[in-house]
Amino acid sequence: MIQAVAWFCEEHCGSLTREGAVTQRKSPSFSAADEVMALIGSPVKYYSRMTAEARSCLCAASLAIRAVHWPGKEIGLLAANEKAWRTANEEYFRDYLANGRSLGRGNLFIYTLPTSALGEVAIALKLRGPTLHIADDAQPIAGMIRHAEQMVGDGEAEGILALWSDAEAAVCLAIDGREGQSWLRLPQCSPLELANHLRK
Repeated sequence: MIQAVAWFCEEHCGSLTREGAVTQRKSPSFSAADEVMALIGSPVKYYSRMTAEARSCLCAASLAIRAVHWPGKEIGLLAANEKAWRTANEEYFRDYLANGRSLGRGNLFIYTLPTSALGEVAIALKLRGPTLHIADDAQPIAGMIRHAEQMVGDGEAEGILALWSDAEAAVCLAIDGREGQSWLRLPQCSPLELANHLRK
């Protein structure tokens, strides 16, 4: 069951919990590293090389994990983020071509995999659970929720942070095995549209 949802985009960020707790604020600028580290709650070694998507995912995941208070749990990560890693692949390939087709910059290559942002989040937040990228063209958000619930039900993790993201925004759902009534309806839309929907 979804216990909390958090979001991060250029204009605003926040979280909602199943119990009704709400936080909302103006997002710190990505260039204001000290403010971002304060939001995350700890320093992040390679923050400066992260893509906008990885930074948004890290901030949204930090807000979500803080909202649910899951200390010590084995938490996994799940993502559905088709466009962002394709953009990273295009950027890397353009750089490769611009450098005479002999080599591209390694810091661009790192983000060409769909799980790259998840790896950064797992390292920064010290998460120990499984990390997985899925794609469901028809219903990406609903598919991601179903898959996260199945992973928890199968005992693969005690909780899952499920990220719906692109270069403009990230939305993170904190899902665990507790039972209860459904309290959150999420439309199938872009991460930024969903962040704006949650803000309202």
